[in-house]
Amino acid sequence: MATVYTERDVARVEAAGSLVEAAGGIAVVILSIIALTRAAPGILSSISVIILGAALLAEGGTIATEFSRLYSMAAGGVSASLAGGGMMTEVFVGATVLVLGVLAILGVGTGTLVPVAVIATGGMMLITAAGTQRLNEVRVQTSTGVPEPAQSLAIVAGRSAAGFQSLAAVAAIVLGIIALTEGATPVPAQVALLILGAAVAISGTAVTGSVMRLISR
Repeated sequence: MATVYTERDVARVEAAGSLVEAAGGIAVVILSIIALTRAAPGILSSISVIILGAALLAEGGTIATEFSRLYSMAAGGVSASLAGGGMMTEVFVGATVLVLGVLAILGVGTGTLVPVAVIATGGMMLITAAGTQRLNEVRVQTSTGVPEPAQSLAIVAGRSAAGFQSLAAVAAIVLGIIALTEGATPVPAQVALLILGAAVAISGTAVTGSVMRLISR
């Protein structure tokens, strides 16, 4: 049975998911900065990974929901569950990162699992950056009642966020590999978490700004 969404219902779901994503990214940035001061770096890095995984889950749910709505509109009411199935990469990676963070905080190979989580997140961001950017453009272009200049500004903001996400992903992958080779030195992984947290926060803020306009109409 096909799932039917109204534009306002989807906007509320997107706003909630994006707010969680932005809040998670900010929390990761703060914890990473504290960890860089050598205040319990292992525990704080593990907690950062858990929060990062939760933020990716929220972002993945938001993307899958929006993709389902847009695809259903284009395909004449195709089932949302079928349409969104191909956009679940962030959900799977987010769940994996969350599990790695839990294992790391339990002391199961923290020096290895944190860099692995960083590399996995960076790889996912690099792969999905272009698709997320295009999805944002389609979202803006199909929003009714939004002036064309506002649409253009939203598209530019989305492209900027996607560009930063790609750069952050490459940096995180490189730092994660360095952290794996150095083993006992947690600084590269903490810096990578800081960068990833900033990328997630910027992405969540960009999406929230566009969908809140829809809710307020």
